[in-house]
Amino acid sequence: MPAVLVALTAFFAGSAVLVATTLGVLTRSRRPATRLRDRLSPYAVSTGTAPTGRAAGRPTALGSNPVARSAVGLAERMVARRGLEGVLAARLEAAGLPLRTAEWLVLHVAGGVGCGVLLLLLSGGGLAATGFGLVIGLVVPWLVLAVRQGRRRKAFLAQLPDTLQLLAGSLKAGYSLPQALDTVVRQGEAPMVSELNRALVEARLGVPVEDALERIGERLASDDFSWVVMAIRIQREVGGNLAELLVTVADTLRERERLRRQVEVLSAEGRLSGLILGALPVGFAAYLLVARPEYLAPMLTPFGVVLLVTAVVLLTVGGLWVARVVKVEV
Repeated sequence: MPAVLVALTAFFAGSAVLVATTLGVLTRSRRPATRLRDRLSPYAVSTGTAPTGRAAGRPTALGSNPVARSAVGLAERMVARRGLEGVLAARLEAAGLPLRTAEWLVLHVAGGVGCGVLLLLLSGGGLAATGFGLVIGLVVPWLVLAVRQGRRRKAFLAQLPDTLQLLAGSLKAGYSLPQALDTVVRQGEAPMVSELNRALVEARLGVPVEDALERIGERLASDDFSWVVMAIRIQREVGGNLAELLVTVADTLRERERLRRQVEVLSAEGRLSGLILGALPVGFAAYLLVARPEYLAPMLTPFGVVLLVTAVVLLTVGGLWVARVVKVEV
């Protein structure tokens, strides 16, 4: 009974926070200052760092209500104390999420607590189900972030050959490299537009164009784009026709992209099998914890714990082995 009361209290508290955050987002979207900031955001450099001073009182991505501001402020202090600002900001930028590290941390913790409370209510106060839900709620956001980062990187690589072709055409028309980049920003699509726009903003602030482009490759962990920047650097040093060089590089990258897609198609069955075999035990265990927790009671004995640890180790080894087999470097 006390566990049920605690679960109900946490549920109502979470509902109140959710309603307050929703109202904050709705009211924030109607403010003239917010609309002006959104219109100017494409011309600003988003670093994902936490604001300081008076900027700390501005509306957050979670809303402008006191609850959201207090939660984000607490997360900012925690991130600054742990020194996680740079790591989390880099991952959020690579995934293309318009969130600061503190806001991501608040959403991450809220997802873990919400998943734990949900399984607590569904299981009727089962502590094992609550702990399992908490772990799942804390792990899933990282997986979602990794998936978004991978998809954004793949989309960037798929657009890279056509972007280089457009750059070469602009250079042949007599444009300079910054002017050619601005043409791509005006005519391209995300995520290429956002990354090149940020490079242009950095170049206008005094950063060399090659260095600004190099940071794109570092953020997205793209060797292909790093090679493009290396080719531009070499051309700047030794001279030559940059347009013809970009056309040659674009043809090479287009063939690499075709081969990469072919490899993904051939390895799709193995990747899907590994995903199903890895997720099935976890999903079935979550179902038993909620629907029939007595079925897993023998696993709480010393021998059962040994079996669980062995199963987790074997599942991890098998997943890593399948991932290694289906991964082909192109």
